[in-house]
Amino acid sequence: MHRTAASNSSTRSNRVKPMRPAFAWLVPVLLLPGALAHATASNKELEARANEMDARLQTVERANQSLVPMQQQIEAARSELRNLRGQIEEARHDLELLRQQQRDLYADLDRRLLLLENAAAPASLDGTPPTEDALREADEAAVYGDAFAALKAARYADATQGFQVYLTKYPDGPRADSAAYWLGEAYYVQKDYKAALSAYQRVLDKYPESRRAADAMVKVGFSQYELKAFRNARTTLEKVKTAYPGTEAARLAAERLTRMDVEKR
Repeated sequence: MHRTAASNSSTRSNRVKPMRPAFAWLVPVLLLPGALAHATASNKELEARANEMDARLQTVERANQSLVPMQQQIEAARSELRNLRGQIEEARHDLELLRQQQRDLYADLDRRLLLLENAAAPASLDGTPPTEDALREADEAAVYGDAFAALKAARYADATQGFQVYLTKYPDGPRADSAAYWLGEAYYVQKDYKAALSAYQRVLDKYPESRRAADAMVKVGFSQYELKAFRNARTTLEKVKTAYPGTEAARLAAERLTRMDVEKR
């Protein structure tokens, strides 16, 4: 009786334990082909995207390679344009200088011829030598003319020396104001701005009624600018606009003031 109860108990215990399916190990094996197929598809998609990206990068690289020469050409053109603008500005300044020199030269030639004719006339008429005044006038014209010719020929050292000689011999001569102005120009083109400033200022101080006064004043302002005395330069250039409205000097003064505004001087 006891054995039977134990046997029944053992039988119930065995029934409670779950039965593991006999083919459970086949599940991963059956799922593996699908997973492999999915992974293969993903890899192909990634590879296709990578190939597409590589093709796009190659296209961009080819485009950049074609743009490099174009960019170089643009930079070269810009550089040439800057050079041309500088040359135009220099040519404009030289042209104005030559025009003024030409006007002065013709006036000087006329005066020198007249003086020489007057000096030679007495001798040709009655054999008497020319007067001291006539000789002085002829010498004054010759000294100025030689200095001006040196300036026109760009022999600036000779020009400065010649105008200094004139101003020493004829400080009150009929061309003293022009000599002082052109002396300033000779210094200015040599970038001796301190000496140029002194020469231009002499025109304003000694010959305030000179026709060179407006030009001398604007060049005083330019010289002060080059010497970095910006406050003084601005004051001088503003004075030019007020004192000589509508003149070329006033126009140049306004242009330089605009430049100073841009440069925040």
